[in-house]
Amino acid sequence: MKKLITAISAIGAAFTATAHADISVSGSSNVAYISAAGTGDTEYLAVGNTVDFAMSATTGNGIGISSSLSLSTDYDNNNSDTATGGRSVTFTTGGATIVVGDVEFSDTIGSVGGVVNGPLDDASLLNTSVAAGFNDDDGMGVELTTAMGSASLNISYVSNDDFDNYGIVNSSGAGDDAGMSASITMPFGAYSATIGVADSDTGESSSGASVSGSFGGGTATIGYSNQTLLASHGDLTTAGDSEIVGATYVMSMDADTTISLGYQHAKDSDSESATQTDLSVERALGGGATVYLDIRNLTGDTAANLDGTAIAFGTSVAF
Repeated sequence: MKKLITAISAIGAAFTATAHADISVSGSSNVAYISAAGTGDTEYLAVGNTVDFAMSATTGNGIGISSSLSLSTDYDNNNSDTATGGRSVTFTTGGATIVVGDVEFSDTIGSVGGVVNGPLDDASLLNTSVAAGFNDDDGMGVELTTAMGSASLNISYVSNDDFDNYGIVNSSGAGDDAGMSASITMPFGAYSATIGVADSDTGESSSGASVSGSFGGGTATIGYSNQTLLASHGDLTTAGDSEIVGATYVMSMDADTTISLGYQHAKDSDSESATQTDLSVERALGGGATVYLDIRNLTGDTAANLDGTAIAFGTSVAF
């Protein structure tokens, strides 16, 4: 036994002496009761856990290199165990961050209004018929975020939206489309503004902007997004423009309690429109635990019997 302990200690010491990377583990848990809207007004119990592994290292000349991987059991799908991440590597240097691999470009810049937590957002059963977002905004590419004085610039480029971390660059294959987005966030006085554009080889394009600032003891954000979409979009029969106008307001009632309000109105080229309103109340319990009450209401043009009001209350814990 002593020889075994000595051998294990030696291996551990050798690893510690030669390792140049930092590896950290964190996680989260969600438990929620959901009264979903739509057909039957179904009630759900949702439980999920996520474990996140993060790896990072710094070269001799100061370049940071990192990646991550997550293992999760989804709270909105029974016995669904998945591994995500691990398809990109991030480099940081001189105030710039570069992500290579699986990236997502921003095709809905300026679209704001959602404030509820993940369980209700994913499992409310509310579903609008109004089209929003490109057919595909994710794939193999490069993303750059860098400071420009007091402003921040983001440029994301997907070279092939049919692959994530291994595929042909600039492929001519059917469905292997490229896309990009560019946005800049800048302060002006007591406010901060973000403006951006996006474009895809499919023929889809978008532009939008949002402004946020302090108001009445809280933080208000308003936004506008315009998206030119194809008739092949699942919610469209007529190609054309979708417009989204939204706002959020977040206010701290005390050191531990936060109230968030959200509003979003959207319409598309099928002349359909829908309005979504959100309310979320959260209270921190300490130790990374939070309890919350979420309410979401959806009216207007929706998928069959999928309008109404959904409610969730639960707890989330960050480890």
